Amino acid sequence: MTRTMAGTMAGTVGALGCAAATRDGVRCTGPSPWTVPGGVRIERPSPDVFRLSRDSPGSRSVYYRVGYGRVEWGEDLGAFLTGEPYQTPDPGQLLALIHGTVPSPDATLLPGVQRLAVGTAVRVDSAGVTVTRQRPEPAEPGIGVAEAVGRALDGVKGDYAIAYSGGLASAFVAVSALAAGHRPVLLHADFGGAWGERPPAAPPPVPGLEIRYVPVDPAELFAHEPVSGREPVPPLPDTQVPLRLMDLLSESCGLPVVSGGLLKDLASARLSEADTGYRGWRLLGCEPFHITDTLRGLAEARELLSRNVVFSPGPGGREAPGERLVGKPAPPRPAGTASLPGLTQEGEEALSSSRHGMLARWKDHLDFLDPVSGRVVAGLEERGAGGALLPALDPQVIAAVAALRPARLGRIHRGAFRNHLPLERAVRKRRVYDVCRAPSGHWLRLGAVAHLHRERGRVHAWLERESALADLGVLDVGRVLAVLRDGRELAEHALPMLRLVWVCQLAAGTPMTTPGPAPVSVPAVLRLAPDVTLTRLPYGGSVLLNAVTLALAECGEPQAFVIDRLLVSGLSTADRDSPPAYLAAELVAKGWLTVCPAAGQEG
Repeated sequence: MTRTMAGTMAGTVGALGCAAATRDGVRCTGPSPWTVPGGVRIERPSPDVFRLSRDSPGSRSVYYRVGYGRVEWGEDLGAFLTGEPYQTPDPGQLLALIHGTVPSPDATLLPGVQRLAVGTAVRVDSAGVTVTRQRPEPAEPGIGVAEAVGRALDGVKGDYAIAYSGGLASAFVAVSALAAGHRPVLLHADFGGAWGERPPAAPPPVPGLEIRYVPVDPAELFAHEPVSGREPVPPLPDTQVPLRLMDLLSESCGLPVVSGGLLKDLASARLSEADTGYRGWRLLGCEPFHITDTLRGLAEARELLSRNVVFSPGPGGREAPGERLVGKPAPPRPAGTASLPGLTQEGEEALSSSRHGMLARWKDHLDFLDPVSGRVVAGLEERGAGGALLPALDPQVIAAVAALRPARLGRIHRGAFRNHLPLERAVRKRRVYDVCRAPSGHWLRLGAVAHLHRERGRVHAWLERESALADLGVLDVGRVLAVLRDGRELAEHALPMLRLVWVCQLAAGTPMTTPGPAPVSVPAVLRLAPDVTLTRLPYGGSVLLNAVTLALAECGEPQAFVIDRLLVSGLSTADRDSPPAYLAAELVAKGWLTVCPAAGQEG
């Protein structure tokens, strides 16, 4: 009874490489045409051995599938779909994506298909296929961070432009290009005051470089309609909005665009790694501890630092966040984050299960990598490369940062924790002042608020029709619609709400397995077919039984919930091409349900 997704994006012949063990050695055919992505190695030390590995992070993902004595690999995930349908993500996975939990770096939604993570090696020889992990050896540093970024820019073929937001990272890329003798144009996305009443602040000038303003319509960036439901990787605004923006910037000048993305992730330190001064006296006035209260002494400060948190546990409450007793107040939520409102108990349980699984895999992977590479990998998976060239992914840049002690990356100064020090020094040296220091993704949250506020009438009507998660019983769509009507709540929950809209579009646009059953004309009344009985199970789900043929179909709780709804209220015109309509078509095609056309039926 699980709805499946057809291989509508199946790749062309030759889109996958294949290495197979034979009697005469290992026969290898590569994807055609294909250039090996940065950080990926393909080695043939002998005719009897093939090795595929990833030594450093990269903007191009590589996927592989292990079979009996063989491995297939390629960049196009759709190429693995050749005629084989796969299950759509379960509700827990979708809810985890909506809450910003990034899937583990080796995971895909296709059974048997893995992503080649940093440190992973796949070997094919006469003994078969083995997959191992080995921490990559960093490149030799030898130069500073700014010089390493300049050399990475030297490797760009031809002219290029820089995506310039006026932030610290993009300003650092601009001054590094100047130091390397380049004169790229700086492209600044001009949203025309779409995110507030006041005119947008002009980005700080970079002496010696031209800033070109590119008009951008935010509605074009944040619209969910381009999501077709056929994507093998669920598209989310966190990665797709920056990708659309970079496409617009590149089209405006006809040049490849370089971005400072991930540089702040790379050149950062934690407060616990900073020099706290003699007996830790600098901690007492440190800004992050004032979120809830003033600390009473150094013992509390050191205790909080050991847990990597910045909230005060309060009198008598010294347990870590994951060990809080029932009834104790939760630690304050980080600024700018909020969960999706309206989850049912079943939704909370599904989210908790999926999120714990994803986070456990992430912890294992980040513990395996060195801290600097781990920060880059995590940032890349969270926000993507955005379709731009990222100097932060260059092995020499990563090595230059890894050679710095944490105290060279961040320090406590005048009661505040100052981070990203190498970037700050290089920008000040070139007399670029007043750069924006908002966290990565701040503009995305602002854009989500403005977009949903502007389009909330249309989104409200669309969610009433297309909320697939509500049909599965994991979301109270009424609560979500109430948030859309309240401007204050909408601002608090904007990014999860926008992800919800995109995920619902993904679920609503997902086709059935080809060839699929004929759609049920709406409106329609649905009844059990003759000789078919429906039995509810005491622990959830239900069973369909044909008393004549003795055919049996077991339904999980989400499908049982939808079937109950179909039998009670049928399908209305608003259900056209919806997930319940797909399920109804499958049940009718297999003889479990029958259609009684409603009055005024539409074709």
